[in-house]
Order: sequence, then structure tokens, then C-alpha cells
Amino acid sequence: MGLRMMFTNSNKIGSFLIRWVTWSDYSHTALLIDDTRIAHADFSGVHVEDIQSLKDRSKKWMIVEYEYDHVDGVIQACLEQVGKPYDYSGIVGILLRNVDLQDDSKWWCSEYPAGGCKKAGKPMFQDEYMSRITPQHWLMLPHTVLDKS
Repeated sequence: MGLRMMFTNSNKIGSFLIRWVTWSDYSHTALLIDDTRIAHADFSGVHVEDIQSLKDRSKKWMIVEYEYDHVDGVIQACLEQVGKPYDYSGIVGILLRNVDLQDDSKWWCSEYPAGGCKKAGKPMFQDEYMSRITPQHWLMLPHTVLDKS
């Protein structure tokens, strides 16, 4: 099994703005830990919850899989970040373009699993782009759609 992620959007203004700025159908990402739980970073910080809970809050969702050899390492690295705060300053850096306000003690949704991949020893993105990864960047990588609403 490869690296599985969930992409979502909602009717909230923040979701609309993220989709508009990033030219994406999705505004949020989450890492699947197993068949029932996800780990993700949202405005309340990094946490684990049931997949169904995120599906219920979403207008649209999709689960995809990436070919990846170190899935357990990514999940372990991401779970070590549970409890860390949301990276509001990093979002400002994206909006200001080319301003690196990266703080490795804070995460937003799409940089969170990318950081886990890097810590697992098989990064999906080059280091110089880690501070501005969006859901759309993940969707540009080769993947297989497993399920969607």
C-alpha cells in the first residue's frame, strides 16, 4: 500500500480563498493513518480524527494514493507532530510570494505530510519549496484516485 491522502473543500470563505489563490478544487489535505483515521493540520493545530468526521464537514472530498516505499516512516514522523500549532505565518509567506516564513515547529495541512516524507528519508518535494506547498502541488504529483464524493 502506498501513501494515502484525503483532499477536501467546504463552503467556508477560507476554503474558497485557498482554492482561488492556488487554482485548485481542494483546499485541505489529510494523511490517512489507517482505514478509519487521519492526521492533519487545521486551524486548531495538528491532530488525529476519524475520516468520517472530516468527510461530514466537507462539501467535496477525494482519497488518493501515491507510490511510496516508506509509508510507516511518514506516518510515524507525522504522528510525532501531533499537538503542534497551525502555521499561520507560513500562510502569510505564501500570500506574499517568495517570502519564507517557515517555522518547523508549526504546520499547515499540505506541508505537514510533505514534512513527514522528508523526515522519513524520501522527500516528495525539493527543500527550497517546502515552505509553500499547497494541496494543488500534491495533486500535480502522479497519484491514483481511490474514492471520492
